[in-house]
Amino acid sequence: MNKILEEWLNVQKNWLYLEPIFQSEDIMRQLPSEAKRFATVNRIWKSLLSAAHENPFCYPYMTQTENCLEQFTEANQLLEKVQKGLNDYLENK
Repeated sequence: MNKILEEWLNVQKNWLYLEPIFQSEDIMRQLPSEAKRFATVNRIWKSLLSAAHENPFCYPYMTQTENCLEQFTEANQLLEKVQKGLNDYLENK
């Protein structure tokens, strides 16, 4: 359960940072791979939050949400790639 919470908080922190950046049409146009990855994370994140809203108790949510840990882990891996791509872009600009 601790690992799920750790992954959840990492996704939340990184998503909150990157979400306003990837609302920009200019960034989406210049970083299409990162924009696609972020869109995937956005879909995963909103799906997990929707499941948490439907089942607001921690233990049942974590045990009954299908592939909960795997989804958070995948989202974090994608967010790392998005962040790296964004950093590379900003360094070269």
